[in-house]
Amino acid sequence: WLGMSPRVGSLCSGFGGLDLGLAEHLGGADVAWHAEIDPHASRILNRHWPDVPNLGDLTTVDWSAVEPVDWLTAGYPCQPFSAAGRRKGTEDERNLWPYVAEAIRRIRPRRLLLENVAGHRSLGFDRVLGDLAEARYDASWVSVRASDVGAPHRRERVFIVGYPAGVGRHARRAE
Repeated sequence: WLGMSPRVGSLCSGFGGLDLGLAEHLGGADVAWHAEIDPHASRILNRHWPDVPNLGDLTTVDWSAVEPVDWLTAGYPCQPFSAAGRRKGTEDERNLWPYVAEAIRRIRPRRLLLENVAGHRSLGFDRVLGDLAEARYDASWVSVRASDVGAPHRRERVFIVGYPAGVGRHARRAE
């Protein structure tokens, strides 16, 4: 990142866990903005990042007016894909993936970090990968259980790292 802290934009931010994990992995990062509608989560975000704007409802954001970022994180809602629910997938009104995909197309971040439930691999995951390819992003993914990192429960999640097509996962480029 050429000596500068990467800028992170966060969609479906929740309490900011993806942002914190990414910042730790990168050895530091500056959060440019969040997009979160839950009032409790928004209060926590405001406490930890008091100077970072919350764009609110990502379904209504004008992406042409949003600061570009190096990384975009999104822990988009899992209910449409979870084995614990009805698994309506793209037919579920809580499916926010199309709005995340639109943000990716408009903002064009250098990297993506996306997270969802393991059940997403068998429902809707093909749509995510197809939308990323259409937007000219390649992706790698891995599933991690909470127990893999020492937690006392299984709770499996899929993490997707996206990057502009042809650049490669580990490439760093100046733009």
